[in-house]
Amino acid sequence: MIDAFAASVVDAVDSVPAVVHRVLHGESLARASDPVTTFVHYCVGFAARYALFCGGAFFVFHRLRLWRHFKIQQADPSAKMVRHEILWSASNTLCTGLFSMLLAWLIADGRTAMYADVDDHGWPWFVASVALGTLGFDTWFYWQHRALHTPWLFRHVHAIHHRPTNPTAFAGFAHHPVETFAEDLYFLLFVLVVPIHPVAFGLVGLHAFTLAILGHMGFEFFPRGFTAHPLFGLHNTATHHNMHHSHVGGNYSLYFNVWDRLMGTNHPDYHRVFAATKDAQAAARDVSVDRAAGPGSQAT
Repeated sequence: MIDAFAASVVDAVDSVPAVVHRVLHGESLARASDPVTTFVHYCVGFAARYALFCGGAFFVFHRLRLWRHFKIQQADPSAKMVRHEILWSASNTLCTGLFSMLLAWLIADGRTAMYADVDDHGWPWFVASVALGTLGFDTWFYWQHRALHTPWLFRHVHAIHHRPTNPTAFAGFAHHPVETFAEDLYFLLFVLVVPIHPVAFGLVGLHAFTLAILGHMGFEFFPRGFTAHPLFGLHNTATHHNMHHSHVGGNYSLYFNVWDRLMGTNHPDYHRVFAATKDAQAAARDVSVDRAAGPGSQAT
């Protein structure tokens, strides 16, 4: 039995290069061509990722209460707000699932610029398309976000996302359907115009998924001085978006702290709050070390 299991593992490992080759050279686009299958795959897949990564983060940080000294706001979110985040994320999942059906139909009908074989445009363009998709969405998000903060749209649409002022990882996808479709529209327009491989497209989405969790988790893991660094400071932090929720204004950008700088929309206390957060983290860590060391551990 052990020999048979070992042989099956070897066979599976040996098949990996062939599977990767098929995905990069044609099969991935064929799988994206059936709308109903795409809807089911998207909804089930997203729900699984959401439960695993958002739920996992919530369990580790809010149930096990690990690394509490990294928490930006020390208060815990209410159970009511957590339920709000999860329920509206379910709405997001269904809405984007419907969008995925439309996208699959457009791909199957040959109406997009998506291509099946990575050799059609080469690896340099594969990498460039991921960067272009990410930078493009960062720009789209900033201006969409500014629009959502106009009085009518904020009151009727974006307030759903802003109800949690002390968000958790669950909040990254808690959007009104209008906001969900506005974000999805970017990806639709992108594949209609820009040649991109399905795997590259997936990497753009994976980056968005990951940063949505990190930005809403409420824990700051970037090191002291990060926001003041001339290069690293161009990347946003968890503090940046957490302040957007707690202050309901400013800090509109998504991945990079470029548009906020250009348009003067960084919260004026952003760098001070980040520094204060790191100071509080250092103080809490020192207290924990002293407690672990026990009485009489300090040199006299």
